[in-house]
Amino acid sequence: MKKKYILLLMLLLIIIICLIYRNNNKEDIDIKVKYPIYKYHKLNKVITKNINYYLKDNIDNYYFLYIDYKDYEYKEYISIVLYISYFTGGAHPNYEIKTINYNKSSNKFIDIDDLINRDKDILNKLSIYSREYFSNNDMFNDKVVFDMMIDGTKSIKDNYKYFNITSDGLIIYFNRYQIAPYYYGDYSITIPYNYLDLSI
Repeated sequence: MKKKYILLLMLLLIIIICLIYRNNNKEDIDIKVKYPIYKYHKLNKVITKNINYYLKDNIDNYYFLYIDYKDYEYKEYISIVLYISYFTGGAHPNYEIKTINYNKSSNKFIDIDDLINRDKDILNKLSIYSREYFSNNDMFNDKVVFDMMIDGTKSIKDNYKYFNITSDGLIIYFNRYQIAPYYYGDYSITIPYNYLDLSI
């Protein structure tokens, strides 16, 4: 009986060593990075800084890294969303959304603090609109998911820090886990400026 346990333990140990060896000796890393370049030096510098964050020190940790983007131009604004996905091992890949909003005229970046400075009540408006929007979706009928959505749409800065300025309105992005479990994905909603009473 002891021999069977020892044999089983040795087999298990060999499997673990093989898995560790395989993970530490991966030969191929799939990296695809796409990002825009503009005639605005300051904007390009910030875009590059965001991209380099994922490339600089972590390169050996990836099985894959994909970065793509979409950009919007509206009035004096260039607004960019970066779609980032990467896998370093574990249960599933990671997905992140980052946004950059740049005013060509003033050569300045726009973040959630700038929107709050324009309208002290904007976080409440964003929260009310988001909750009404998501409450009309059947997936939020589940109590656990509904509670996540309520928490992820509270009127706090962190919940609304990723946005784009577009001709259709303010696009708000919600990363995975913010308003629903991971497997539901990430979400975005477009909120018209007239609802927000925001002059952009």
